[in-house]
Amino acid sequence: MHTLRSGRSGVKRIAAAVAVTLALSGAAAVSAPATAAEEPFNVALASGENAPAVEVSYVTGWNSAAALNNGNVAPTNTYTQMWGTWGAPGNPTQDIATYTWERPVTVSSSKLYLWQNRITGDAGVMIPAAWKVEYRTLSGEWAPVSGAGLEYPLPVLDTANPVSSLPPVQATFDAVTTTGVRLVLDRVVFDGQRKATSVIEWEVWGINAPVVDPDPEDPNAFLDSERVAVRTLTGTAPVLPDRVWVIGEDGPLTYVDVEWAAIAASNYATAGEFEVVGDPAGYDGQTVAATVFVAEALSEAIDAVDYTATITTPGVEPVLPDTVRATYDDGTASSSVDVEWAAIDPASYAEADAIFDVEGAVAGYEPGAVATVFVVEPLTQAEPIVAIELDSAPQGSGWYTTAPSVTITADETASPVASIEYTLDGATWQAYSQPFTVDAQGEVTIGARATSEDGAVGEASESIKVDTVAPQTGIDWIVVDGTSVTVTLTPSDAQPGSGVTRTVWSDGPDPSPTGETNNMYATYEEPFSVQLTTEPRYVHVQAQDAAGNVEEHVTVELPTLVADGLDLQPTVSQRCVAGKTYLAVSVRNADDVAADVTVRTAFGSKTLSGVAPGTAATSTFATRALGVVAGEVTVTGSAGDATYEGTVAYPAVNCGS
Repeated sequence: MHTLRSGRSGVKRIAAAVAVTLALSGAAAVSAPATAAEEPFNVALASGENAPAVEVSYVTGWNSAAALNNGNVAPTNTYTQMWGTWGAPGNPTQDIATYTWERPVTVSSSKLYLWQNRITGDAGVMIPAAWKVEYRTLSGEWAPVSGAGLEYPLPVLDTANPVSSLPPVQATFDAVTTTGVRLVLDRVVFDGQRKATSVIEWEVWGINAPVVDPDPEDPNAFLDSERVAVRTLTGTAPVLPDRVWVIGEDGPLTYVDVEWAAIAASNYATAGEFEVVGDPAGYDGQTVAATVFVAEALSEAIDAVDYTATITTPGVEPVLPDTVRATYDDGTASSSVDVEWAAIDPASYAEADAIFDVEGAVAGYEPGAVATVFVVEPLTQAEPIVAIELDSAPQGSGWYTTAPSVTITADETASPVASIEYTLDGATWQAYSQPFTVDAQGEVTIGARATSEDGAVGEASESIKVDTVAPQTGIDWIVVDGTSVTVTLTPSDAQPGSGVTRTVWSDGPDPSPTGETNNMYATYEEPFSVQLTTEPRYVHVQAQDAAGNVEEHVTVELPTLVADGLDLQPTVSQRCVAGKTYLAVSVRNADDVAADVTVRTAFGSKTLSGVAPGTAATSTFATRALGVVAGEVTVTGSAGDATYEGTVAYPAVNCGS
């Protein structure tokens, strides 16, 4: 089936998003006391109703970006309970984590739980040199939070406990309403090297901003209207404006007459505030509202000016409001504050999808005002409006390590949509009927097109990078002088993958890759040597690619160390004495150290101590028999760590024949 929509919904959707932005932008500029229901909480918590998506600039294979907002703030040395950046490609100057919410939040505080790993001779993870919080603005850019007395404290290094969780640090700032916040950690330079950072938990405190859905059912209805505010003194009837501005589906901003409801004198008899409903001309079924502030005295000192947003289409000069809404230091507000907007360059609104800001001068308020202009496609567009949506965001590396699902939508314009198609290679087109998973690897361009019944074709494309396959590492080793092995690693990433960025190795007596008795993991740069022992020893290897895929640990068991050999040369002869058979065992010490030798036969054992180098010692054993059957003699010897064990066979003999 096709995803088909009514002729104007595509543009409506764009304009509706702008109206939501406008409604919330005004709220961001005004400080108001929180009610019981608006008490700040950790809006970053993963289990929250409006939980954010988490992205990081890099994360190791044994750490977890999801740990940042899982709510676990207890001290820990468990790697999976923290976000860590050790081994990030290129040794960056900063580490970055980002929270993105589907619905706007108003935030004013951030708390950070850091971790350090400062071991003598290896300060791999350390306290950052500095940290800061930034938020996403209406134009999609990142800006630092601000506030009087804003500070970013750092914990003090605990030299007595260098591998540990650290006490939390917190920064408080002026409230901002946004859909994105990011944490920027400046890496510290220690012994000439930039050191990685680790965070156990990153909290962001605030509230969920009110949800506004201005998308009207009537295509002729307005999407947004002026947030009217009027000030008056107690006992004085407020004067409401004769006109208010409204914004239609694709603009421009227009002023219309308005008829306000009657106001009872009791409403403004005492200090406070109340709301008046107005009926705008030409918009049956829709109303506007005005907030009236009543005070014993009115200040003229402006505390803040709300942001403004408006819509236009390509080539049409934007219409900005004649006045702006300002909040005064006495808590009252007025929407009739004059503003003088800067001239707008026509190039700024020449093309669709452009977004830009216009500055305005406000008397008595030096920061002035800001208006954001959104340039949307006009309703006269003939081609279907095609959109490609992915069900998830890539990793902080910019790569997808899990193949994303793709949804394609087509909004009709002048004619209904007849068909939707997509391609992953730019040549082969397939009919689109339902969301699909990208099955290609490497850099992939998703192309989509929709054809209307009158033959008009709308197109869209989205380029992504996909690598869902972890690298693999080959391990080769050779024994050197019987005492050590030289190990060579050959990591590889199947094409068209993102490429191997780091390979780590560890060795030790534990066959488990995470065994605590093994050595710490080191980055592989060249073949390395491992000393053999009399007990089994293991080498553990793991590679990671640029996308963030991590190989399952590869483990090899190395041979054990063979004890030094002692060079003894035993011989056996048989003699007949008085009709009886005797065995004579001679052991020559051909080594360069004295040796203790033990000879064991079926007729007894003897130990020969301190057999000198280059000499031989002989032991005779009486069988007390006329003859013996064939057998063997066992000879063992030792000299320090060197040992010998061997056997010598002898034939049957009979001294009675």
